[in-house]
Amino acid sequence: MRHYKRAETVDGKVDTRALEEVGLSEAQAQEMYRYLAIANYEDRFVVPSSHRELARDAFPEKSGCGFTFGDGCHGSDTKFNLFNSRRIDAVDVTSKTEPHA
Repeated sequence: MRHYKRAETVDGKVDTRALEEVGLSEAQAQEMYRYLAIANYEDRFVVPSSHRELARDAFPEKSGCGFTFGDGCHGSDTKFNLFNSRRIDAVDVTSKTEPHA
């Protein structure tokens, strides 16, 4: 098919020798070319189109959950350490003030 289409588009002549060798007709080669090379725009993609009215707003999900380790979102109390080093617990730096009398 490629040899046939190349001769048709580049050389400007019909050369059916390659098609005859494999037992294809010109109509079959044209149909193959139509299906393989010039698909309709919506046929080129596998991802189905979505309905925007059914999609939820993704903005509230932004930065909602960073790295998770198969257990959903979790706090800093996990014993898993991504960097394989000893865990250093956070130091409380909030100031404690006495209420004024």
